Amino acid sequence: MRTTILRAFLLTCLLAISTSLFAQDTTKLTPPPAPWTNELGVRLNLSQVSFSHWTQGGTDALAYLASLNGKSVRNDTNTNWATTYKFKYGQAKLNEQGIRKMDDEINFESILTYKLGVRINPYVAASLLTQFAPGFNYPSDTGAAVQVSDFFDPAYLQQGAGAGFLISKEVKTRLGVALREIVTNHYNQYAAEPKESETKKIRITGGIESETEIELPIEDNVMFKGKLDLFAPIKTLDRVVLHGETSLVAKVSKIFSAELTAFFINDPDVTPFTQIKQGLSIGISYSIL
Repeated sequence: MRTTILRAFLLTCLLAISTSLFAQDTTKLTPPPAPWTNELGVRLNLSQVSFSHWTQGGTDALAYLASLNGKSVRNDTNTNWATTYKFKYGQAKLNEQGIRKMDDEINFESILTYKLGVRINPYVAASLLTQFAPGFNYPSDTGAAVQVSDFFDPAYLQQGAGAGFLISKEVKTRLGVALREIVTNHYNQYAAEPKESETKKIRITGGIESETEIELPIEDNVMFKGKLDLFAPIKTLDRVVLHGETSLVAKVSKIFSAELTAFFINDPDVTPFTQIKQGLSIGISYSIL
């Protein structure tokens, strides 16, 4: 009897120990929370107008704009690694003029920030800006298409390091030194050095960079976003290259939204005038992640 009780006691202990070990192993095997957070959204805008026996004048038009915007962030104890990516492409057809490109953008930016526990933190960053398809101008005197750009022609690459400043929850900025490359193939005017006649396919410039971003909620369904990039070459600090973009997005419903955008470039080596592109669109917007 005593032996039977002892055996039962030992068996109970073994079961308890094995259950405890199994529970510990299961806890160890449970994967930690995913360090990455991802956002991905697609947008499609369509517009169309046509006329038949219309006496007040007008031009048939059909246009579309497709875009994909995403962001991936890895937020650890000591570092924050954020990568944003934007793709845009749109075309329009006006009456008998054929199909023409109206928007085209490939935009990547990746920033690795080391957290010092204060509002000022060091960073390293890299970015790429180019396009998908050939770009054309249509001179008013001839109307014939003149190609002025192509895929990765030009492409703007930039690498920088410096300090980032968290001004508020909505506003952040950074300042540092950077290396900027303009890569071309056939359209070397984008990589031309100022006041030099030599043709170059690649132009590499060192300078000072600055970037300021703002994300400000206006209403529950309205968001304002703005971004301003500055690059001042060391040799010619007075010839600052400026890229800016703003957007006002109003979410009408879960899938419909309206967006007002403006994009401007001031690059004195390309043109003495400020380049401006603005648009107003209403279309389908959907968040995948």
